[in-house]
This record gives sequence, structure tokens and C-alpha cells, in this order.
Amino acid sequence: MRIALALTIALACAACGNDVPPEQRAEDDRMLAEQVREANDTLPPLEEVVPEPIQYADMETNDLFGLACSYAPGTSMGARVIARETDAYMKIDGEMLRFAADPGSRELPANSRSFYNGREFTLRLEVAEKEASDDSPFYEGTVWLRDRFDRVVYTGTGAVDCGA
Repeated sequence: MRIALALTIALACAACGNDVPPEQRAEDDRMLAEQVREANDTLPPLEEVVPEPIQYADMETNDLFGLACSYAPGTSMGARVIARETDAYMKIDGEMLRFAADPGSRELPANSRSFYNGREFTLRLEVAEKEASDDSPFYEGTVWLRDRFDRVVYTGTGAVDCGA
């Protein structure tokens, strides 16, 4: 009895769909397709990232000693990025994230690179040229972190220490 009732309702609903003129059905389909396109083109909300200072324990755990450039924002001396010849690291939400160097990108001091790729983010680095009269061991540098939609989620400018 229940199966017959369900079958009757299903057939009645299917019959109602046939009452729509083909022009109206085409317009409905076009509107639905447009809504799907809009939904697919909408990016998720931008989530800014605040990198944490890389501690000595983080450096030991990830073997981050040797030739590298350390980027620290503003007047802070706590490195937020450590960039090496083949990889770079940032600490975000308590987790050390590794980025692979793009071998085709520009070479920076200490054999580091200007561009690194990660699973969730990409990292772009810039080091300003030093004047001949500048005997400071530090460079001026900028860091850009972009999400998978190529939106900047962090930028910082400050001191860069390159060496062993």
C-alpha cells in the first residue's frame, strides 16, 4: 500500500514537470547555471596569518643551522622566516611549515631564493641591496605570504640576517 502511494506521488510530480514550457525550462536552467557559476567563483573569506617567532627548539628539531637568511619583522629580532638554498621555514599556529625553494627564482644572499612553495601557502622574499658604506651585518628585507588563491595573508618588512 505504501509503495503504491509513493509511486503514485512520484508519477504525479513527474507529470507536473512536463507542464513547464520548453522556453521556461531553458530559462530556469540558465538561471540555475548562473547561480552555480557565482557560487564557484566566490572565494572563501581571507584569513590573515600571524607568523610566530622561530625558537631555538624549533631550529634544533628541524635542523635549521648553517647558511641561511633569517627575516624578522619591524624592530623584532625574533625570526619569522628562515630561508635556505633548498627550503624555507615559518612557524604558523604552533606548527613549523616547510616551503620548497623554486630553483628558477632569483638567488638572494646566503644562496637563498626569492620564491618558495608550500602545501597551503607560497612565500616570496626580497632583500634590499646594501650601500657600499653600510657595514651593518643586516639587510632590509620583505616577506609576502600568499594563500592558495594568491591573496596576501601576511607581509612584513624588517631586518634580514644572512650567514652561518
